[in-house]
Amino acid sequence: MLIVFDMDGVFIEERSSWKLIHKKFGIDNSDLVKKYLDDEINDEEFLNEDIRRWRKNGVRKKDIIQILQNVPLIKGAESCVKYFSKMGKTAIISGGIDILARRIARYGIDYVFANGIEFRGEMPWKGILRVPIKRKDVVLKKLMKKLDIKARDVIVVGDTRYDLCMFRNAGIKIAFNARDDLSRHADFVVEKPDLNELIKIFEEY
Repeated sequence: MLIVFDMDGVFIEERSSWKLIHKKFGIDNSDLVKKYLDDEINDEEFLNEDIRRWRKNGVRKKDIIQILQNVPLIKGAESCVKYFSKMGKTAIISGGIDILARRIARYGIDYVFANGIEFRGEMPWKGILRVPIKRKDVVLKKLMKKLDIKARDVIVVGDTRYDLCMFRNAGIKIAFNARDDLSRHADFVVEKPDLNELIKIFEEY
């Protein structure tokens, strides 16, 4: 069994760990989001321009680490990870920032795939692309192949339409605190921002 979690919107309330930094420093990237959604820029260009704006606005490595280490996790994060770790292998596959993903992984996540930041001293310099936001399934399929796990033995927990591609490769699909139409494609829907609800589903299931 492989249990895969998206991170942003699942383990933290904010839908984007990148946006946590933007909000803290009052940086607007809505134009970049639109260009990305319209396929005018790719993932790498999106990450690099976000980081360039951070640098321009005085964001430093210590600021990023502090924000991501202190952002509150969704209720039940630790107990949920520990519960599912007993069922099988666990993974985070996220377009979010790896600093936060590694923090969560300390509870017992086996595999972490998240995007990173290359620093030059204290300066955030450019992005490290590991998970294309629109194609998380590419990462999932590679992990499934590595572990020799079939789709029927995969559980995916996501919160937005960008997790739909992973849903298509899962036997059990869970929409957690979803804000778009992802719920229509899920086997189970959790509307309450409490990861303990996932445990309840499987105890009943």
